[in-house]
Formats: sequence, C-alpha cells, structure tokens
Amino acid sequence: MKALKYVTFKYPCSVIFIMSFFLFAALQYRPAVLNYTTRFVDFAHYMFQDGLTLFPISDDLQPYPDYTVTHTLLVYLISLPFGQVSLLSLATPFCIAAALTLVFIYKLGERQEKKWGAYGVVFALFTWSFLDGVNSLSMDIYPALFTVICFYLACAGDEHKQTSRLLLILAALALGFAFRGPVGLIVPASVVASYYLLSRQWRRLVVFCLLAGLVLGAALLLLIAAAYAQGGHAFLQEVLVKQGLGRFDSNQAPRYYFYFSAGLLTYGVTVFIALNVIIRKGKDFFAPSPLPSTSMLLYLSAWLLVVVVLLTIPSAKKARYILSITPAISLLAAYIFVDRSQRFANTRDKLLKFCLRLPVIGLGMLLFAFIYNHFAAPPVQPNYLGAMTGLIILAAARPWMESRLYSHPHREFLTFSFGATAFLILDMFFFNAITYHLELANEPTPKFLPYWFW
Repeated sequence: MKALKYVTFKYPCSVIFIMSFFLFAALQYRPAVLNYTTRFVDFAHYMFQDGLTLFPISDDLQPYPDYTVTHTLLVYLISLPFGQVSLLSLATPFCIAAALTLVFIYKLGERQEKKWGAYGVVFALFTWSFLDGVNSLSMDIYPALFTVICFYLACAGDEHKQTSRLLLILAALALGFAFRGPVGLIVPASVVASYYLLSRQWRRLVVFCLLAGLVLGAALLLLIAAAYAQGGHAFLQEVLVKQGLGRFDSNQAPRYYFYFSAGLLTYGVTVFIALNVIIRKGKDFFAPSPLPSTSMLLYLSAWLLVVVVLLTIPSAKKARYILSITPAISLLAAYIFVDRSQRFANTRDKLLKFCLRLPVIGLGMLLFAFIYNHFAAPPVQPNYLGAMTGLIILAAARPWMESRLYSHPHREFLTFSFGATAFLILDMFFFNAITYHLELANEPTPKFLPYWFW
C-alpha cells in the first residue's frame, strides 16, 4: 500500500494515464459496433485490403469526405501486427487521446495546486458526455485533447518565459487538423487566442493569430491537394462541403440555443457546478490585482464560452461536438474544493452527500428498470449482475469508509472518488448496456468484432 501511494505521488501523470487508459478500454467491451461507429470498422478493413489511401474508403468503395485518414491509419498500424481489426485496436487511439486529456487536465490544475488538478480529473470522469464520447468512439475526443494541450502550453510558456512553446502550440494545432480537419485546429486556436486576449498579451495575440492562420491555410491546401489526388474535382467539392461549408446548411439543425440548453445538460453535474463557480466568482475576474487562481478561472470561463459560441455558428449541432469544454468545466467545478471559504461550502457538502448516496440511488434505478420491464415493450436491458455486484459492494463499504475517513486529511477526495466509482459502474453496466441493446434492435448492419487484439 505504501509503495502504491509513493508511486502515485511520485508519478501522478503516469498513474492517471495508465489507470484511465485501462478504464476506457474496459468501456469498449461489447459484442458489436453500432451506428455511425461502424464506418470506422469499414475504413480499417478497406485499408487492410487496399493499402494506404489519402482518405478513408467507405462501404461503397468510394473515399469518405467527412474525415481525414489519420485516425484510420493509426487503427491500421495498431491492428497490423495482429492481422485483424478488433474492438481494442479500433478504440485504442480514442482511449489514448482520452487518457492524455485527463493527464493534461491534471497538469493544468497542478500549475496552481495539485489537488485542483486531481479533482479536475475526477470531475471529468463524472461527466457523462465525456465518457459517452469515449464509449461511442467520437472523433471529437481529438479536439478536446489538442485544446487542453494548446492551452497548457500557452500557460506554461508564460510561466517559464519560453517563446519556443509557441512552436509546440502550432505543431499541436497541425495535429488537431490532421485528426479532425478544420474544427480540430480552429477550436484550440480560438481558445488560445482568448487566453492571450484576456491576459493582455497583445503582441503575442497578433503573432499567434497570424501563425495559426498560416498553419490553417497550409493544412487546407494539403487537404485540397489530397482530395483532388484521391477523387478528382467532384470529390474535392464533396470534402469542402462535408468538412466546412456543409456544416452551415442543415435543414434539420437544432436551434441556435441548443448548446446553451439541452447540449449542456448532457455534461451533467460538472457543468452545473462549473456555472455556479463562474457566477459566484465572476465579480472578482476583473479586479485590479486578481489572484492567479482567479485569473485561471477567468481563462477557463472564456474557454467554455468560446467553444460554445463558436460551435453555435454552424447549423450542424450535436452534444458531442463541444467535448472540448470538458477540461474547462472539470477544472472550473474542481475549484469548489480549492476555495475553502464558506462561498462553496454548501455546494461541496451537497455533492459529497450525493456521492455517498449514489450506490443506493443506482440500486433504486435497477429496481425501477426491473419493474418497468414488466409493463414496457421493448424492455430495457441493463447488466444486472455487473451493476448490482459493484453497487452492493460500494453500498456495503460506505459505513466502513465513513468511520475510517472521518478525520482523514483526504476525506473529501476519497469520498468524491467513491461517488465517481459508483457513477462509472452505472455508466458501464446500466446506461451503456441499455443504450447498446436498444440500438442493436434498430441497427441493420452491426459489425461483430473480437474484443481482444488477437
């Protein structure tokens, strides 16, 4: 136990990465791939058959215009030694990206205080949309990763007075484009620009915007050249529409306020606490000499606002498109454990009580689902065994934990982690299981893959 504690405190980023990677890999366990994720299976299979291409090849043997080939190439390289595409080889790039996102959430919070980063990581794991993005293999995991990397590099560059960090930011922007197209560059660039603007670094803001514009222009030229080489003028037009212009023209688009209402609801308790922090600390943001922690809250608030407003402009809207807000809202929400004043005491207490009650709440949800299935068609199908086993163990451990942790210096963190564990059990065995079976019943072409690499 002491050795584990030593390793955790000595190498926190490595521990966060390894544990979260295996957690996200476990979330992928299911017999078949469904819905839009099936296209990623086709992309990898056709690359196995036909070799490397400039764009993924879809099931009609035509290049697919919506995505760049970078992710498919990674899946192909991971699958190649094993001779087949599996659920793990398909999901490994997403799991790595999500785990690295948690690492940089910690590193960003750690710049102010270690527990800020640690609570930020747990809040991210308490965010349903983030977990769903990993579980559903959403490409928007990549913009989330490169946004937090770019923001961290910008902040760390100022702290250490290293202008060379700007080159690393530009490289991260280029990688964001390589994985997700224009959105993968524009979103992190806009967040970094907001940081330079609010920190009043006018010269750096202008230089960054010019260089980011050049990177975007060069990336677009490469994308256009690759599209023309792959499929000629007709495919080039399709790429421009799907990855850019088409996002502004949708007859079935949600209303403009989608991200300010239903879109944010899927981010659950994390976003509500984050908004609570913004409201209560907002009057301190523009004080003559704000504390470093207050300035960080301002930058994180701007990050949240920039992403939501920026992605409100296109007509195409889905909750997962704003996954890039996850690091910002996680660290904003984590501030309630950093500020020890009475301002957030009530919020802290209510959250910790909810965490302790969550296993019992989860068991109640299982009972409700069991009763519901006697009257509903089709029935919902949670994994009763997995959910009940995990939640009963947590419910039984609660009295022991409360008695042992009453005066423990890390009582709040352990209690919050207890709640996050219950939430992860519900996500894996309740929400994911129900969603999977409902979607399987309506999926005309499920892709059945082995789970393991071999």
